[in-house]
Amino acid sequence: MHNNDIVRRLQYIFNISSKDMLAIFKLGDLDLTKAEFLAIIAKPAPESARDAQLSRHDLEKFMNGLIVSQRGHKKNEDGSLAPQDYSMQRDNDINNVVIKKIKIAMSYTTEDLLAFWQAADFKVTKGEVGAMLRRKSHPKYLVAGDQFMRKLLMGMAENLR
Repeated sequence: MHNNDIVRRLQYIFNISSKDMLAIFKLGDLDLTKAEFLAIIAKPAPESARDAQLSRHDLEKFMNGLIVSQRGHKKNEDGSLAPQDYSMQRDNDINNVVIKKIKIAMSYTTEDLLAFWQAADFKVTKGEVGAMLRRKSHPKYLVAGDQFMRKLLMGMAENLR
């Protein structure tokens, strides 16, 4: 699944205008022009690389901006702004991190995620969801493949649109 597909589908699911999408990117410390944004959300060629239009790091900036737009800036104990989290180190991390950040941004529970997968006729257990949301260093960590991501977004669209 291409990185820009995730952004395009989230824009559709939550019915976010292009202007608001640019604001979300800006909240994630990525300042885009309208032309750059339109290039990002354009449908990629099937044989193009996953990050041809949107790098892994820029996708994470968008996800961080989505969290800030929905929940506000995270603060340290002393009241100062906490640095944004960048945990997409490899391509294998992308789906897990996006699922975690959607869950955080929208205040979803594990049951909400399960309901989205169920709406897309995709069987996922509570244990699998917990394994996907664990730290990478945990022995029971489960790498979420593209099918998990695709079906989650499909179920979200089914429930929320």
